[in-house]
Amino acid sequence: MKKGVILILSAVLSFVLFLGGCSKGSVDSVDNVQPAPNEGEPAAAVYSGTEGRITAYISGPEQMLADIESAFEQERGDILEVLALGSGPLAQKVNTEAEAGAIQADVIWGAEIIAYMELQDKGLLQPYVSPEAAALKPENQMESSAFSLCNSRYGVIVYNKEKVKSSEIPSSWQDLTKSDWKNRIALADARQSAMALALVAGLVQINRDNWDIIQALKDNQVLLTQQNEQAIERVATGEADVAVAPHDGVFRLIQKAKKSGTESPLAIAWPEEGAVSIQRAIAITANQARPDINATLSQEFIDFVLSSEGQQIASKYGFVSVREDQSAASGVPENIKSVSIDWEKAVSQAEELRNNFDKIMTSR
Repeated sequence: MKKGVILILSAVLSFVLFLGGCSKGSVDSVDNVQPAPNEGEPAAAVYSGTEGRITAYISGPEQMLADIESAFEQERGDILEVLALGSGPLAQKVNTEAEAGAIQADVIWGAEIIAYMELQDKGLLQPYVSPEAAALKPENQMESSAFSLCNSRYGVIVYNKEKVKSSEIPSSWQDLTKSDWKNRIALADARQSAMALALVAGLVQINRDNWDIIQALKDNQVLLTQQNEQAIERVATGEADVAVAPHDGVFRLIQKAKKSGTESPLAIAWPEEGAVSIQRAIAITANQARPDINATLSQEFIDFVLSSEGQQIASKYGFVSVREDQSAASGVPENIKSVSIDWEKAVSQAEELRNNFDKIMTSR
């Protein structure tokens, strides 16, 4: 990535510990906390997988992951095992396994970028530059070869069309600070959700490092949820009227309603200051004991995710393509205004971000 662009990413995040296993040939979710396997074994000396079969930890909607897996395996056979997690749990699982001695996945895709930067600094990622990288947009080109940018999404204002009058629809982030929105706003808890902390960092920076907007959300009795999907669901059910959340989750619920022959009450307001742009990454974990065939398959999987076909699959689920040769994702206006975050600054202030959010939300 060009200097300074790598920092247009969500980074300062709090992670929830989730450990789980994969079922062969299927996309699985992590529900239970389990001890990390091979505890104490050095990553360079241990490979827990099977020759000719790779494991990927991925954050994303399970149907998208099933589509990716099916398309990738179409000409290769049953060679990919996918474990689906949230972005925070994914990063925590990888960190926990690394501390125990060996990351169990060959490929990780979707956690916030700070996790990749930390793994890179520890020598836990295998450098790889995909031939597909040449087709990426300039802002997604990377100087580092440790990981690749593969998707984008936007932090936006979600509202319920049935409860928010047309004259009330927020046009600005600042609109949410008005007392008219008291007891009407939902937000994922930045102490628990990676994306939520990214959004908080973005809102603070948009407001010139001023925390007044977060304080105003608190004063308006913001409804905190554990995850962004829950914040969106609160709006869909009418428990909240608006939410600050990523656009792709809203898009998927709107599409789901259409397929069922109904109309979702959800809609997106694109703030005039700009939607918060957040990119996701993919990488191969470093493991000297990995069989050559598995190393090759890991590279081929990254090539596929970055390929036009892989990007088109992700775009169907609301993610924005990183490629030059693809248009905006469905549900995203062609000429929206977006804002990039100074993540170098955000990372350096990570503890301050967490502490300030906690202090504000726990104040009386």
